[in-house]
Amino acid sequence: MTGRPSLKQRLAQKAERQRDYRQRLKERRRPSRTDISVTLFHWLTQRTARKGDWQVFNGVMDKVADRLVARGFDRRETEQAIEALVEKIEDGWEFQRKPEFEDNE
Repeated sequence: MTGRPSLKQRLAQKAERQRDYRQRLKERRRPSRTDISVTLFHWLTQRTARKGDWQVFNGVMDKVADRLVARGFDRRETEQAIEALVEKIEDGWEFQRKPEFEDNE
C-alpha cells in the first residue's frame, strides 16, 4: 500500500494542474473571473464619468466595500483603493494588452 504523497509532491501536482487549466483557458480564449471583473468595473466607471451619474455608482461602490469588509478587508483601505482605481480610469488608464491574444504572424 502506497502512502499519501508528500506536501511538496501535492503542491507540485496542484501547480501543474493550475498551469494546465490556465493553458486551456488561454487556448479557448475564455476570460477569467478577473478579466470579467476588471472589464465590468472599467466600463462602469467610464460610463459613470461620461454621464455624471455618481450617485448610483457611489451606492454600488458602498455595497462593494461592505462585502469586501465582510471578507476581512479594512474599510478605509478598501475605500481608498476603489477611489484610486476610479481616478486612474478617469485619467485615461486603459487595460494592459494581452500579447498572447495577438496574432503573431
